[in-house]
Amino acid sequence: MGIFSPNIDRLVEKNDTGALIRLLRHRKPEIRLQAFLALARARDEAVLGEIRKMLDDPDPRVRAVATLKFGELGQPGITENLRAIIISGSQRDKIEALRLLADRGATTDLEISKILFLALNDKKPMVRLEAVKTMGAIRDVNSIKHLVEGLEDRAYQMRLQCARALGEIGDESAIYPLIGALVDNHIEVRKAAQDALLRMDTVKAKAALNDAPFMLLVKRMTEGEFTRRETIRQMGQLKIREGVPLIKKACSDEYKNVRIEAARSLGLLREKTGAGAINKLLDDPFYDVRLEAVKALEKIFDYEALSGIEKAMGDKNHNVRDEAKVAYYSLKTRLDKAAQSK
Repeated sequence: MGIFSPNIDRLVEKNDTGALIRLLRHRKPEIRLQAFLALARARDEAVLGEIRKMLDDPDPRVRAVATLKFGELGQPGITENLRAIIISGSQRDKIEALRLLADRGATTDLEISKILFLALNDKKPMVRLEAVKTMGAIRDVNSIKHLVEGLEDRAYQMRLQCARALGEIGDESAIYPLIGALVDNHIEVRKAAQDALLRMDTVKAKAALNDAPFMLLVKRMTEGEFTRRETIRQMGQLKIREGVPLIKKACSDEYKNVRIEAARSLGLLREKTGAGAINKLLDDPFYDVRLEAVKALEKIFDYEALSGIEKAMGDKNHNVRDEAKVAYYSLKTRLDKAAQSK
């Protein structure tokens, strides 16, 4: 805060509720907003009575957060005002607004999902993490795709919160990505994925967790590089389809030989759902990984695989380019024939 602005943080530290209540009538809307957010979690009825008055505040942002606390989300302009806070508010304002939204519980409002997506792409890591927590708290099925993508985030804290949020939402579409997260390189993420699957309490989730041979594969995929590589190779050669989520996860392994084996195994399994994971390998820094990715895609009878091979035709390495040209025309011919025969 500036020299002539009230120090909200200091007032919060001193628990000076009276001063914060007086700031609800400050001439600057940003001060009123921060005072409201500082008081929003109070349980005292007198305090709640004071901040409830902010439903009629002249500033739309203040009204928006007051509505999150007391009003109905469907009121005209509320989501737009909330969006404005997420776009231009301070980090604290954004986080507190997201927490108030989470407190409201489940919703299927698509506009709220869009606002959460904005927060998920915020520059501040703390805001992004709070967005993920809110997605889980409101059980936002529209956010599942983004949460699944978050299971591959570089920061383990993000992967951890995404696993927890997916467990709260409980949608079956997240089961296989969560199974893949059982072999995350961070123990907390693995535990969160297991807890999420247990929380779902569905036949598919139970089957994965109660299958002793499968859980042995999971255990082996959390061991050293050689063990992971050999486990992936066996899953591909023995056509162990239950291991597909683990193999897809291995496409982002830290060791290039593990990534190569993962691409090979998905190719051997002709696994269409693995095309996306293999396509990401086309950006791998090692040309031999990209080369193996092209070979694997050629085995997958799917247009997503063809699109990946087409991209590889422009690779900077001539071996990858040459392999991609042969693979492209081979796969395209087969796909065209199949389309004509229908």
